[in-house]
Amino acid sequence: MGEVEDPGREWMLDLKGGDEGAFRRIVHHYGRQMVAFFRRYGADAMTAEDLSQEAFLRIYRARERYEPTAKFSTWLYRILHRLAMNEGTRNRWRRSVSLDSPSDDSEGPGLPSEPDDSALDPKAELDRGEARAQVRKAVMELPESQRTALVLNRFQGLSYEEVGEILGLKIPAVKSLLFRARDNVRKKLMPYFEEEVRDES
Repeated sequence: MGEVEDPGREWMLDLKGGDEGAFRRIVHHYGRQMVAFFRRYGADAMTAEDLSQEAFLRIYRARERYEPTAKFSTWLYRILHRLAMNEGTRNRWRRSVSLDSPSDDSEGPGLPSEPDDSALDPKAELDRGEARAQVRKAVMELPESQRTALVLNRFQGLSYEEVGEILGLKIPAVKSLLFRARDNVRKKLMPYFEEEVRDES
């Protein structure tokens, strides 16, 4: 039997039915990707952990009224998005976004991995770290809606449809938002890479 595509849905229904063990399965399965979302959105490690705990509390409190009308991931990211927006308006973010977290099933896709040989070259490793820092800075400077769409789609791996459901947008609007986000990131990074080329020459 293959892996269940949307296990959170079944676990939430089990939790709704009184199975407390289902909540532990949700925490174990989704915890790291929730922390990763808040880090990629702009929170420091401690704030990301605190927000994830708050999200789990909201999930538990919502157990009795939960209805599987959407994918669990969509329902989950609506909660995370609301928390992120609330924290953002109170300026509690510390600008230490981590877009380059290691990629694994529990955390969602990070930046593309580089060849391991670069670890043998200190300059290459330094350059790669600087490039990541520039990407982080560019993403953090995006307008709120563009940043949210980019984090959800590019770094958390959600589809256009899911991003649209979370943000209350139709697919063409999501595509337009992502196009502008990527274009803005590209423009912000262009001076950095032009400087790198001048340095090399």
